[in-house]
Amino acid sequence: CLDTRFFIVKSFNEQNVERCMEDGVWATQSHNVQTLTKAFASCKNVIFFFSVNRSKAFQGYARMVTAPSPDIPKPRWITNINWEVSDPFRIEWLSKTEVEFYRIGHIKNAYNEGNAVLVGKDGQEVEEEAGRKLLKEMLAIAQAKYEARHRGRREESPRLFLKREDPEGFERDRERRGWGVREAW
Repeated sequence: CLDTRFFIVKSFNEQNVERCMEDGVWATQSHNVQTLTKAFASCKNVIFFFSVNRSKAFQGYARMVTAPSPDIPKPRWITNINWEVSDPFRIEWLSKTEVEFYRIGHIKNAYNEGNAVLVGKDGQEVEEEAGRKLLKEMLAIAQAKYEARHRGRREESPRLFLKREDPEGFERDRERRGWGVREAW
């Protein structure tokens, strides 16, 4: 298996993603379970790029930390779903910084007929090179937003700033605000 596999996760609404950002629990459509469970069992990292339908953005990315399990409490938002879903699984948010599609539309996904990475249904796998490029772009945007904030300029929709070595207080800010982030690759 590859060291890391990447997938697009689509959400019906923003509230479901926000609740997931709070509790770190997600469930997916039942037809995605086998693929995600196999990826989790055989790879070091399974990364999800979250996007709310019709938002024209990724709302962040997270790492899968458990396989689906009936022992994990169901997410609060699951009562609003009218289709069959998997058992819940835990994820760790690595970035909650929203990245608009126009910023990453140049990255193509070979696993989806060479379409831009922003095109895909829930559970669409992203080819490894494209996944790493997308991760790099999203990290750069998050860092730019962090730096803009600390230069006193207004920042659009700040949600999370990524962990890195920073003697000027980056780590202190992360700890104070409870941002749980670690580099997995």
